[in-house]
Amino acid sequence: MKELQRILKDGSPWGFLCVAAFLDCLSKLVAGQDNKAKGYKHFVKDYLAKINPAYASFKYKNGATNLPEQLYHVFRCGIIHSFSLVPDQQSLNSGGRSRSIVLCHRKESKRKHLPHLSRYSAGKISEAAVFVAEDFGKDLKKVVKLIFSPQVKTIDPQITKKMKKWVYQQPPIMGGF
Repeated sequence: MKELQRILKDGSPWGFLCVAAFLDCLSKLVAGQDNKAKGYKHFVKDYLAKINPAYASFKYKNGATNLPEQLYHVFRCGIIHSFSLVPDQQSLNSGGRSRSIVLCHRKESKRKHLPHLSRYSAGKISEAAVFVAEDFGKDLKKVVKLIFSPQVKTIDPQITKKMKKWVYQQPPIMGGF
């Protein structure tokens, strides 16, 4: 988490790529398996929304409350596969919307008065959710604390078993030999 926090503060897009991959990893960890898109979206709804309810309740101007879907199709798939926030045809067919997410760092956020998880529209962007890197990082830190706290068993009593299963099946990258 310390390394991710540092990367998110440097002003580059690389931190967002790391967050997209990290969220994917966390979704598999808590599920004990790779549930693909469904697992990622459930992680946003079941865990990130415990940290900030807006992850599940964010409402676009058109009335849609599908930020978890946009996070998967536009943020995760878009950044990891194409380094873009314009979804490919497969993601568009699955509910992703072009530019439904806007990424910025606190410096830009303050200058434009754009809080984390607020609505944004300008130019080609008709409606988007704003993600401020440093605030997103704080939410991730809180969700990691939640996942490894005793209270997580109220969300999923089997989580420890699932996490162990995933770690044994897919050991994380570690230093040394």
